[in-house]
Amino acid sequence: MVEDKTELLKTPLHGVYIPCALIVFGVAIHDYHFIPHTLLVLGLFVGIRLLIAYNKRASIQSDKWNDFELIDKTVVSKNSAIYRFKLYRDEEILDIPVGHHLACQINVDGKNEVRYYTPISSQFDQGFFDILVKSYKDGSVSKAFASLNQGQTVKFKGPVGRMSYKNNMASEIGMIAGGSGITPILQVLSYITTTPEDTTRINLLFANEYENDILLRDEIDELARIYPFFDVHYTLTHPPENWDGDVGYVTKEMIEKYLPPPTKTSKIFISGPLEMKKLCLELTEELGFDKGKLNSDQNDQVFCF
Repeated sequence: MVEDKTELLKTPLHGVYIPCALIVFGVAIHDYHFIPHTLLVLGLFVGIRLLIAYNKRASIQSDKWNDFELIDKTVVSKNSAIYRFKLYRDEEILDIPVGHHLACQINVDGKNEVRYYTPISSQFDQGFFDILVKSYKDGSVSKAFASLNQGQTVKFKGPVGRMSYKNNMASEIGMIAGGSGITPILQVLSYITTTPEDTTRINLLFANEYENDILLRDEIDELARIYPFFDVHYTLTHPPENWDGDVGYVTKEMIEKYLPPPTKTSKIFISGPLEMKKLCLELTEELGFDKGKLNSDQNDQVFCF
């Protein structure tokens, strides 16, 4: 249902077919000899409307790789950076389901490699989208990203994913993230905290090796400061001397302490390295949550990105 009535004019039914039918009907009543001329004018009208619709099509397409220009690169840690790509229209917003990601194709040594990244730009950002890429010693694609310069292009298509987050799909959501697995978690978190009608309570447990590995910490802490229904807790495998957070890998005790208990209206979202996801699935089941699986369905109580 279209809430803004002016948006109806952008649909083919209300913006093209109904006006054309009314014009032809009106001319036929007045004088049917004018119908051929009227049809010519209507042909031009329909052609213009179709051209406008074509120019306003979404930049990201699910069945076609399109090139997107890199317009900015921001280093956020010793091995991670945010890459900003330009959409085809300045006023366009990347409109994909919350919880989905984009497929990325990049050429490495003459071979096309495909990886999947969750956009971290907000639902209000116009003309661009951001992805966060973490570099690994043996990561050929992340190395290729690190060598990109402004003006170069990368191919994307999508969206792809199993989660399409909806307002208030749970009363409480416990989120467990590890390393760069924070990106899909942050996408859902950003949506909830900028949607007034969504009153979901959120608790995030974010695990990393070192303090410098905590990606987008300033943004996360700021959300926790201004949003009354969100709390974040950090755990480090190798903490500094003055660390006041938790220490070690995610444990059953941490989940029980910081995240919501298993109820009919609570959910757990998990995102991170494979072994961490397997561990968290075991721990949440031990705590009374439904048995989760790696290839989760969005209706599952415990969902793995």
